[in-house]
Amino acid sequence: MDKKKASFLAFGLLMILLLIKWAGLGDVIEVLKGARPDYFLLAILAYIAGILLWAFRWRVLLKSLNINAPFKVILGALFAGIFVNNVTPGARGGGEPVRMYYLSKRSNGEYGPVLATVMADRVLDLIPTIIMILISTVYVYTLGSWSLTLILLALDILLAVLIITSMAILLNEGRTKRVSYWIFNLLSRIMPKKTKKYEKKFIHMIEVNVPKFQGGFKLLMRDKKSFLLALSYSFMMWFLILLRSYYVFYSLNYQIRLLDVMVVQMVGIVIGLVSIIPGGAGLIETVNSAVYVLLGIDKEIAVTATLVERLISYWAPTFLGGVIMAHFGIKVTEEKKGLTGKGENEEKETVGDNAERPHSG
Repeated sequence: MDKKKASFLAFGLLMILLLIKWAGLGDVIEVLKGARPDYFLLAILAYIAGILLWAFRWRVLLKSLNINAPFKVILGALFAGIFVNNVTPGARGGGEPVRMYYLSKRSNGEYGPVLATVMADRVLDLIPTIIMILISTVYVYTLGSWSLTLILLALDILLAVLIITSMAILLNEGRTKRVSYWIFNLLSRIMPKKTKKYEKKFIHMIEVNVPKFQGGFKLLMRDKKSFLLALSYSFMMWFLILLRSYYVFYSLNYQIRLLDVMVVQMVGIVIGLVSIIPGGAGLIETVNSAVYVLLGIDKEIAVTATLVERLISYWAPTFLGGVIMAHFGIKVTEEKKGLTGKGENEEKETVGDNAERPHSG
């Protein structure tokens, strides 16, 4: 992690300390003293079950494109992606290329088709999310909370635009290439030396893998049986996410409505998308706690439950993902020694006369 990310993370940790101070350290400790380990264990099991369902969902998509990978490899790729997403600011898109690379190296899948399954996997997450946001919006409106209603309405619009824009790009090869080259041109102006170094590799990736990605993605969208099965896994996953927070509150001897948990989870999505702090560390804890308080929950309960839930869903998986990435890094180094020559020859043959980088229109 570079110094900039480390400073953002340090700021996030400071926010957590201030949040605990706001709730009252003594009150938080008292809440934890009376915690029930049985419900806490159920919350952990809900998280594990959710990860397993995520792996099953991805496996359905992979099999739809005849990509075979051991289940443990799929799990490893997921945790590697989780780690990168959790240490990446913004929309958490850094983990997707890592998932693609990790699984491609350990299966019979090429980069393009594997990336298609990764993107379809993200689309499948958006469908239940949109439904839950709409339900949450109606719910907070009935409660008379105008501030939360406006926040959720803004989130409804944001995700609707995201879905429409993403699908318009992903389903059209020309648009995908134009957006890719536009991003590369933008980076060329910001970091000309670094981008020049990887120019040929980038062109190779776009000209060779984008068509394969497009073909794979369209096949996935047409495979109704696989798509519906994967979508059912998505709804079960999100139910377990809500159940996880629900059990955390019960472990702290507080009975909460499942709809309240849903509202907070939906607001947390926005924070994760716009946060400049890796994984929204500190910021998500603060906002989620504040939303719980707005919903009428005492601040010491809200803060304690949020911190415990984030321990299960963010900090522990980030640590585990980091361990997997460290192990993965060693293997990648070993593999590169044997693949460098082959990769360079393929690149030269594929790029050919495309040595000049096209400019986006």
